[in-house]
Amino acid sequence: MIPRIPEKGLLQALQGKHKVLCLLGPRQVGKTTLMRRVAGRVQGRQLFLNGDFDDDRRLLRPERSSLAPLLEKQDYLFVDEAQNIDGVGRILKIVHDEFPAVRVMATGSSSFDLREQTGEPLTGRQITQVLYPISYSELDPGPAERRTCMQEAMIYGAYPELITTQSLSDKQAYLRQLVADYLLRDIYAQVEVNQSKLTDMLRLLAFQIGSEVSLSEIGRQVGIDTKTVDRYIDLLERAFVVIRLGGFSRNLRKEVSKSQKFYFMDLGIRNAILQAFQPIASRADVGQLWENYLVVERIKRNAYLGLHPNYYFWRTYDRQEIDFIEEGAESLAAYEFKSKEEGGKRRIPALWRKTYPDSHAEIIHPGTAHPFLEVEAGSESGS
Repeated sequence: MIPRIPEKGLLQALQGKHKVLCLLGPRQVGKTTLMRRVAGRVQGRQLFLNGDFDDDRRLLRPERSSLAPLLEKQDYLFVDEAQNIDGVGRILKIVHDEFPAVRVMATGSSSFDLREQTGEPLTGRQITQVLYPISYSELDPGPAERRTCMQEAMIYGAYPELITTQSLSDKQAYLRQLVADYLLRDIYAQVEVNQSKLTDMLRLLAFQIGSEVSLSEIGRQVGIDTKTVDRYIDLLERAFVVIRLGGFSRNLRKEVSKSQKFYFMDLGIRNAILQAFQPIASRADVGQLWENYLVVERIKRNAYLGLHPNYYFWRTYDRQEIDFIEEGAESLAAYEFKSKEEGGKRRIPALWRKTYPDSHAEIIHPGTAHPFLEVEAGSESGS
């Protein structure tokens, strides 16, 4: 099994802090496996429950009298697919407050399920960690394997099942099944949507990764109003399907701030939606794939380091632009992405350097991507 970066931090938090640990993330990224690995490294009596099972759901009720006989002899409570349990936020609050000797860890497949259910009841009582598809640093490729690793992820993504699957046809079949059976399951189960319209919109976004997107134009093509488009995109974000970036601006006269760009959390999913699994050498969308790959892997890297900057792109009305902006509390960085090391005219615009002279600015291509993506050994955070 590939070691997951958050494991150490989760283990320390479970043992050292009186908090409810909530592990969120897309389906099939390994949340259950990671939870069981953490459980295997702690000593004490453990109770495992799964929100997918009716009999387990019936055991957890928001009543102290019901929870007492269940937990009085336990040191740890592990709840998988917790979002499927009615009133799970109140239940976990009662466990936290009334059974302080019991340490709790719960998993959920989408943030709009578990996070909304636990948010108010667990205010000040929880630690949340997102688990993503396998990150570049978790694969830990050596110098000779780095380019192959990046290209593989640009086509097939980084779901754990795919890392050990050798056959390309098996990888493609797995991704098709993932899209058909799991990708939007949480949305369909929790929210009323027009499934056909949502699917059509997802295909349009898949064609436009890294490009500025007009929500009104998407609505016109799909046949829904702009407010519905925005609502559907919000659902896709909270289900860990897409990532939205806005325009960076501190000078409203020159800089475009109202446009939006979208990226897929996993490029295997994006390519499965479009049925586009051609090798890198024969693709016309390599630049888009490279940009999407770097944006998502950087977000994973920062999250696992406990860093949470604001993310943007930058463009002026006279079409000067930069692919990716990171704005921290006391730092500002600009990154331009090039899929080739040689040739091309991509560079950091002089206007950016003049306007933000104290910012870090860098061009990232395959030869310089490793330090941009790696999590330094021993520096990962579980918070």
